[in-house]
Amino acid sequence: MTSKETAVSAAVSPWGASIWSSATLPWRLAEVGAAGALAGILMVLAWFGLRPDLGMAVQHASFWIKAIYPVCVAVCGLIGATALARGRTGGGAAVAAAAAPACAMLLAAAIQALAARRLGLLVQPWSEGATCLGDILVIAAPMLTLVLAGLRDVDLERPALTGLACGLFCGGIAGAVDILHCGRTTFAFVGPWFTLALLINGALGAGAVSLLARRRPLAPE
Repeated sequence: MTSKETAVSAAVSPWGASIWSSATLPWRLAEVGAAGALAGILMVLAWFGLRPDLGMAVQHASFWIKAIYPVCVAVCGLIGATALARGRTGGGAAVAAAAAPACAMLLAAAIQALAARRLGLLVQPWSEGATCLGDILVIAAPMLTLVLAGLRDVDLERPALTGLACGLFCGGIAGAVDILHCGRTTFAFVGPWFTLALLINGALGAGAVSLLARRRPLAPE
């Protein structure tokens, strides 16, 4: 058995049953995402609180656009992390593809903000934005922690980029859950604040996985 195979075989998941490796990464991420989404919903119900107009909000396209944006980023993160962990081409492109919906949302936010400013209607909800940012980070934290625990002994060729992809995945799931609580649906709000939350989660994933890779002891030949 090679040193790389030894490191991979030692990567036991936090549940103590499933093995984390480059081959099983998509399934482990899917499990973490499902568990994290359920935990996030429970957080919203027990802690943050459901938005009072949820029944009416789901009837409007803006609600679903707000949901689709982080989901698209999460899908790009999942595809990118899988390809990068398996050493396949296209992993970096999949991660970069997450910039497409982000740029679209930011462009829409800029257009909407400029139009509102001309009409004297633009109000910057800084406190609500900071709360939304914090909520997404809190919801994503358990998922990112589990992913880092699973990847701590997996030998990755590009740990920083793989960590970025995993962070975007966790942040995207968290953002999709947070729409049950956050009542702001305008592009001018969702564009900057959701994008910032996703970027922070991606940066945390990239930094943490890189740190784990540097501190991992070399396996004997």
